[in-house]
Amino acid sequence: MITELHIKGFKCFDEETFRITPLTLLSGLNSSGKSSFLQAIKFFYGFKPQIAGLGPLSELVSTRHSGFKVKITTENISGEFSYPGQEPINFWNREQKLVSYISAARLGPEIYLPSCVTEDEGQGVGIKGEFVLDFLERNIELSGLPQILCHPDSKSKGVRVNVSHWLSLISPGISINWERIPRADLLIAEFNGRRPGNVGFGLSYTLPIIANVLVYAAKIQNKKEKSALILLENPEAHLHPAGQTKLGDFLARAAKSGVQIIVETHSDHLLNGIRLAVKNELLKSSETSFYYFEYDFNEEKTEVLKPILDEQGFFDEWPDGFFDETEKNLERLL
Repeated sequence: MITELHIKGFKCFDEETFRITPLTLLSGLNSSGKSSFLQAIKFFYGFKPQIAGLGPLSELVSTRHSGFKVKITTENISGEFSYPGQEPINFWNREQKLVSYISAARLGPEIYLPSCVTEDEGQGVGIKGEFVLDFLERNIELSGLPQILCHPDSKSKGVRVNVSHWLSLISPGISINWERIPRADLLIAEFNGRRPGNVGFGLSYTLPIIANVLVYAAKIQNKKEKSALILLENPEAHLHPAGQTKLGDFLARAAKSGVQIIVETHSDHLLNGIRLAVKNELLKSSETSFYYFEYDFNEEKTEVLKPILDEQGFFDEWPDGFFDETEKNLERLL
């Protein structure tokens, strides 16, 4: 599990050290540094295609520096990557096998989804959630979920049953079934007997998150792995406010189960779901960390604010712009 991230001279960052907890939440305006934070971590976990898409490393150096350095510390080891300088240690090989990055650009309702063909792809649902059905099929018999992630309506600790129950966060009473198409390397899913296109984007966007969390948590509970890491962008996309709040609660439960979650979000509802989970003692406040990014155009660097949550779900400070637009709009209306 990652415990600290140090960034110097990488993209919009001058020099910052971040405490990383079981649940770490990143917020801020667009182009303020949230994705850059995740990209810095991805250097160490084999996501080379995504980093390569950013261009040559020389373009990733802050305007205030001549090079950059990223250092990650886990419970067991630390690794550093600098440009110009040394290559990053691949933590995926040395430290942790259960690692996923789920992008904000996930697939919507698709009639067919592909099978994955490599071992590392088979460890997660895919960057766009494209392998979620194959991932579920590979783990169809997996059981032994920790109690905190067993849905209250489920009488089983099996992953498959609980996937459908947790999807009721989005659409009450929904259930999912899927089947593999032999020799086609494809799978097809149905929601309550209907094609995905007939039930909307919310289910398709949320299914990869729920599936990935439950499978990882069950593997940790069964002592097949010690911990897991999910980098998650905008999990609230296409969800109604109540669903976003419940998803925040779900992610808090995941963090308590050994699945480390680093989430980038624009949702105050998801934030409040986490705050309520802490108040309800599902997760300790010390197991959470929150960062709000602001870009200073004059200084050409990102400023990082670090509000601290207490055990009652309240912050010690509330930075201007930190999920406060609703209150500001109400003041304007009044």
